[in-house]
Amino acid sequence: MNNRVELRHLRYFISVADEMHFGRAAERLGIAQAPLSQQIKQLEERIGVQLLERTTRSVRLTQAGEVFREKALAALANVEAGIEAARFVVGEVNRKLTIGCVSPVIYSCLPQILREFRKRCPNTRIDIKILTTDELLDAMVDDRVDVAFIRPPRAKANLNIEHLFSEAFVGLVPADHALAAKPTLSLRDFAGLPYIAYAPTLGISYQNVVMQHARKLNVSIDIVEEVSHTFGIVALVAAGLGVGVAPSWVTHMPHPGVSYIPMPELPGDAVNMALAWPVDSISPVIGEFVRCARQFASEMPIQEFGG
Repeated sequence: MNNRVELRHLRYFISVADEMHFGRAAERLGIAQAPLSQQIKQLEERIGVQLLERTTRSVRLTQAGEVFREKALAALANVEAGIEAARFVVGEVNRKLTIGCVSPVIYSCLPQILREFRKRCPNTRIDIKILTTDELLDAMVDDRVDVAFIRPPRAKANLNIEHLFSEAFVGLVPADHALAAKPTLSLRDFAGLPYIAYAPTLGISYQNVVMQHARKLNVSIDIVEEVSHTFGIVALVAAGLGVGVAPSWVTHMPHPGVSYIPMPELPGDAVNMALAWPVDSISPVIGEFVRCARQFASEMPIQEFGG
């Protein structure tokens, strides 16, 4: 009888044990439910023990399953530690960290965090993938990204999601507009002016915040264009086609045709940035990067990002 247990069996079993649901476990693993069920059945046959009790409505661990889960977690941790140890034997030069991020991070916090990280881990190679939050979460589940900067509240099982900071909003007006001379702006200043808005695309909730506040002020916003990216708002404002509102990270990429003016009346905690990394990670490289990100967040100027 073939009693060989492979690492994939352990990973699949732990996912089912964590979720207590084959459908959710399959989604977490990125596979169909039928192959997952087959792999769990194969695992039980190879070790000769029933690990899960299944009904049409529930899944639960047997007593043997509880014990096996604990040992399976330890086995996977040992494999991860062995991989890391082997890499250190070869030399730190072979270490690599793949960082995923939404595009604003490139212009705000990532350069400063990388500068500190390079001091602490000078021989670690770095790769950067720029994706949407949903794409980044999927990439982390598939082990294509080690750590990621995402927009909460979206999340995935088996990932740490830690809030780093919040950003304020700024008003964008053409540099030659009369409003450009004001130290701060209110949505009341935009009444009657053509407004460049965010399109209702996946992941963009900024426009909802602006419109809700406009309703509170009884201000009518005249939307003339909708774009899917902050840089689109910058381009149209610079062309003189209207005014707009964007998160403060955009000030890190100034455009000579646009004035960026604080809007203190808008919420300072509506635009958030979080860091995600695997719950079961024992990589010292990932751990060091997380510490660098935390240090940046604790030291960053509050007035720049709105707390």
